[in-house]
Amino acid sequence: MTMPGKVFVGGKVQPLGRSIDSKQLRLATSTQASPRHDENNSFRRRSRPSSSSLSSFTLALQHVRPAPRVLVFVVGTTCLLWTLLLLQLTIAPNYTVNWVMKTESFDVQLAKEIADGGSLLGYFAKVCIKLGDFLADFALLYLNLEAGSPVALVLVFSAITVSSALSSAVLVSLPPEKTSLLIDTLLDTLFDFLIAIAYPWLALTYCFSTFSFEYKLLEINLDIYPAGWFETVASVIADPVKTSIIRRILKSLRIVSVLDFFARVGVNLFLCVRLHYIVSLLHDPSWRKKHPFKVNAKHRYFAGALFVCLAAVVVVFVEESIRTSTLACKPHSECAVNAWRWTYLQSDSLTQCPWLTLIDGDKAPKTYAAWILPKDLTAKVAQLAATGDLQTIQLTNRFLPVLPSELRRCKQLKHVSLIYTHMMELPDWFKEFTKLEYLHIEGIPENSLESLSDDLFNNMPSLTFIHLAGHPSLPVLPSFDGLTGLKSLTLAVLLSLTELPSFAYLDSLERLQLSSMAGLVRLPDLTPVSGTLKSFVVSDRGTWCCNGFLGTCNLQDPLCDEHPVFRTPVASCLTGDTATAGTMALVKKFSNDVCREVLQAGTLETSPTESGMAQCNGTLYRECHDAGYPEAMCYSARFMGIACTSNPYPIAMRRRQISEGVGIPCDPRYEAWLGCI
Repeated sequence: MTMPGKVFVGGKVQPLGRSIDSKQLRLATSTQASPRHDENNSFRRRSRPSSSSLSSFTLALQHVRPAPRVLVFVVGTTCLLWTLLLLQLTIAPNYTVNWVMKTESFDVQLAKEIADGGSLLGYFAKVCIKLGDFLADFALLYLNLEAGSPVALVLVFSAITVSSALSSAVLVSLPPEKTSLLIDTLLDTLFDFLIAIAYPWLALTYCFSTFSFEYKLLEINLDIYPAGWFETVASVIADPVKTSIIRRILKSLRIVSVLDFFARVGVNLFLCVRLHYIVSLLHDPSWRKKHPFKVNAKHRYFAGALFVCLAAVVVVFVEESIRTSTLACKPHSECAVNAWRWTYLQSDSLTQCPWLTLIDGDKAPKTYAAWILPKDLTAKVAQLAATGDLQTIQLTNRFLPVLPSELRRCKQLKHVSLIYTHMMELPDWFKEFTKLEYLHIEGIPENSLESLSDDLFNNMPSLTFIHLAGHPSLPVLPSFDGLTGLKSLTLAVLLSLTELPSFAYLDSLERLQLSSMAGLVRLPDLTPVSGTLKSFVVSDRGTWCCNGFLGTCNLQDPLCDEHPVFRTPVASCLTGDTATAGTMALVKKFSNDVCREVLQAGTLETSPTESGMAQCNGTLYRECHDAGYPEAMCYSARFMGIACTSNPYPIAMRRRQISEGVGIPCDPRYEAWLGCI
């Protein structure tokens, strides 16, 4: 059974400011399944089905709880308008002051003196600008806390924010005649630089230094395994927890909400304006003069105390956010990433963790009992979904037959990966996850999906990856018309499926994989994806390859014979409804990866048996015996239980790993037969 694994791809949201190249993550999150092919897109995109959606500002407000929505809207709007006014005051001080003072028709010298700080009002404007700068920094700090950034990065950002506030406290407290415009501006510019430029680079450096990947392992797998096999997927080798954390760090640097936009653009705009101001000061020495006026000490000390209090607020807010959220999440070891949110702790409560990412599982069950009766996580998911913050759920070999109703609260859910969780149905409300980007559901023969709602994907424009595998009783798939952003589609071992939905609106599709789709008699018209498809892999039997769909019916072809493993009956010739010219062109273009030979027993790895796992006793790569085959090895194929397999590919893979000294260190007690010394 050749079922590929999961692929991490980004969402539809595009950065508006300083963006992070999506290639930073692609190695750990993309499928290296087959050679890529590019061609000009001659297909004219059809009109997409309309779907109702919330405005971007309303979507941003969904992150804020539990404050009343109207109050949050009013406060947010007021802050945005105030920030715009401060930016205008910084960029065009004369015009702004004239407008505020209603002195457009008077002598502009008065307004100029006010704007340049030649009065108490000018001093007040200076304090307000510093306050606006602080609010923008604090907004970014809040976003980092909510994104669950690593504590080290949060503390660095907090230190910059506190230092900026304290420097402002000193500068506004000193008598104006003892301060320099140039020094004042240089200090403000320094902190803007640290926030806008230095911190993002620090975050990237943290990602590079933390994330490790066995490039040689992937290279070996790509050399040995055929295109599209599970082991050729980079995310199979990468650490899922580290990958998830790094994905969140990189996403936290992007502009994905209204608050993100105003905070990041505000900081960058302040930086640009101040740099321009510094150049002006350097070119015009008269601007370097000290302020010739005096401000009452009471006003100065009050302004300084205000910034000291703001610095203290930041320290307390960050400390309590980290402390209380850590205590709230302490009972949940499965919590890979949580928001750092100030939480009012209730005694013995298990539902207060601001949980963002759940990653739990066993990639290589050692016993048959662990494979067939995995750990039940239903209650745990219900507890951690209570706050409505969950965005990623990734379970492997865990028991979750039905999604708990509490999960319905998680409107920001983006990533769902349920591998061998005995999932038998998706609730009707699953279609409410309109921000979903990644969907991977893999079943086992005994427990798998039997039906899906036809309107499941109707309003999921952000969904970029779908992997459905191991659901032999699933007879039909939902309509694909709402999947306007889909980039990767993998279908495997859907033995009851005879047709695929229309691809009319999949005009972003780049990768299509069909594995062991033994009952599929025809393909939909692939013309809509002809301009975007870069990889098209069809492995194992597909009767459309030989039943006349491609022009000639040849029932003697092994692809139309009874399947040697699944026992799918012999195919019959198809009458009418043959492939379109666009479909034929794609089949020809990807001919090396389409309609390949039928996989035989021994190569096609099925669900492990109790006797097959008993031979291995939970030990990987030890030699075992499979009747009729010269050699066999204990292996965990596609995260299934460690069982005896005669598949030659993993045996060749492990020999190569040992000879090149990569991967898990070999144990000569069990792997001497593979060349381990």
